[in-house]
Amino acid sequence: MVTRFFPWALRILGLITVVGSAASATLLWLAPPPTAFSVLDPHLVKTTAVVLLAVLGAAAPLVMIFSKARKFPLLKAAIFALAAFTNAMTLGPDVAVRFQDTASTIAEVCGLILTVASLLVYMDHVHHQVAARRRR
Repeated sequence: MVTRFFPWALRILGLITVVGSAASATLLWLAPPPTAFSVLDPHLVKTTAVVLLAVLGAAAPLVMIFSKARKFPLLKAAIFALAAFTNAMTLGPDVAVRFQDTASTIAEVCGLILTVASLLVYMDHVHHQVAARRRR
């Protein structure tokens, strides 16, 4: 059932992941640097979080959304897992800003759902290959 609706789920949940990550990166970029860090440079922490969100949370999943749905499911799983963990990284109390935590949480959950769905698509593909070999 998951593999049947995977192309639609990839497009819908993937776009939610991209939009949530982009909104989170924008809100972090507009916010002042965090003040809770005594050893780390606050501007460096803010810039690193924004760049990681933009690249791993928005740009990489956007590329995966517009590729063929059943091609490279392990790569899709890895990219969406990175997007989810990048969004989770920004949920710390020292980095998160108002409304950004909600956008990051939604993007994180959608990214994890797509990671699991991509792994299920891969397992289904392997299952069909093994079944085809047994029939020969």
